[in-house]
Amino acid sequence: MADRAPPPTLSPTRFEAWYGSLLVGDAVPLAPGLARAVAVHANNAMAAATAALASNHPVVCALVGDAVFADLARHHARRRPPDDPRLCLYGRGLDDTMALCMDLAQWPWLPDMARLEHRVILSLFAADPPQRPRRLSPGRSWPLAPATQWLASDWPVASLWQAHQPGAPWPDEFPTHGELALITRHDGHCRVTALPASALPLLRALHQRAPLAQLPPDLLPHLPALAAAGALVPAVGD
Repeated sequence: MADRAPPPTLSPTRFEAWYGSLLVGDAVPLAPGLARAVAVHANNAMAAATAALASNHPVVCALVGDAVFADLARHHARRRPPDDPRLCLYGRGLDDTMALCMDLAQWPWLPDMARLEHRVILSLFAADPPQRPRRLSPGRSWPLAPATQWLASDWPVASLWQAHQPGAPWPDEFPTHGELALITRHDGHCRVTALPASALPLLRALHQRAPLAQLPPDLLPHLPALAAAGALVPAVGD
């Protein structure tokens, strides 16, 4: 373990980096007598990070069980400690940690579920759409709402996510094909909708602010479903 003591004129950014390395054991305290105090802070930081991961990934936790998830969370917190004080957003890269420390043969869909749940969190805390409806015309785009996210998966992750929501019925069987999971927010709650894979080019085009007149005609039938799901900003036509 290297003794990376901070210089006397350490900037706030470098101090945060040094203190972060202190908490994960990559540096040692300046004074040996502080080791116990640092250990207390390190334990608190680890507990907060792992609790945040469990709170942000309830479906993954339910799929693998509390004990397996707790071990995964500890691995991830050591590998990628939080770099944002908003622990409600913590979890990026959990899918990569799974690949490093888990045998995914039993749960091949698990990394995609972790990606989906992280995007649900991003959607939940995204900005609100503009209150003033956007006036649409052929030369203008119809932007996606700030909370809109999506994930194209080889697995039925949208159906699996829906089945794990409180009060949701458990389906007799799950789809055997992949799903395009659309994530939207309404009245402070996120929902995940399974869309046809053919809607993916439309989502990408709208994300790139393509004018309506330039959208391929075969994509236009997907617009009503996106609007109904709340994926688009409020708009009125000319």
